[in-house]
Amino acid sequence: LKPSPRLREDIPQSVRPNLPTYLSGERASGRTDLDTVIEGDAELRRGDMTIRSDRLEYYQPDDLAKARGNVRINRAGNTFEGPLLELKVDAFEGFFLAPRYRFFKNNAYGEAERVDFLDDKRAIIRNATYTTCQRRPGPGWMPDWILRAASIRIDNEEETGHASGALLSFFRVPILPVPELSFPLSDKRKSGLLPPTFGLDNLNGVELTLPYYWNIAPNRDATFFPALKANRGLDLGGECRHREPTTQGTR
Repeated sequence: LKPSPRLREDIPQSVRPNLPTYLSGERASGRTDLDTVIEGDAELRRGDMTIRSDRLEYYQPDDLAKARGNVRINRAGNTFEGPLLELKVDAFEGFFLAPRYRFFKNNAYGEAERVDFLDDKRAIIRNATYTTCQRRPGPGWMPDWILRAASIRIDNEEETGHASGALLSFFRVPILPVPELSFPLSDKRKSGLLPPTFGLDNLNGVELTLPYYWNIAPNRDATFFPALKANRGLDLGGECRHREPTTQGTR
């Protein structure tokens, strides 16, 4: 066996233009070196990206793909599904209308009015929802918490998301408006808000906690736990950790 960049999870951008493009479907027509139209179970594959749809048009001089009808794009595990996609394949520039999306690294998902792909690392999700609550059995299931935002900027190079004009809801009840909010897109250590928690008991009543993680240094971090308790008001807890060559501890 010989090593191949096509088998890598993270294909370098410099290699992508040299990767072959595979087109398949039930019916195909086109002009050599100009354009190809695929109808019925259409598919375009290149490297770690796959586009599937009912109809797919590919314009070779512009490296432009236009997909319509039951469109699904999978790029290195991140998926988007919706009715219409236009994308410059190598540059990964374009837009997706009314998509449902899911991110591979933190299993977050949501829906949006539109996604604008700026390049292979950055995107803007407009009029979007976002949550990491995973579905449980039952027809009436809803995420415990969900973030709705006018826009969410995704930066996969920095592995962060930034929401603007956001509103946090618990069990369909709007709880906290957040003008600006940043959060991690992976499990790597990075300062930012963590997923909120929700509780209910006889002592505190309804309780909402919105943790904030502070990555102080490679060997030090802290987590703050601001909480709103219906029967007790505001509360603030915290935890600091340190790790040295010979000692470690938590306060």
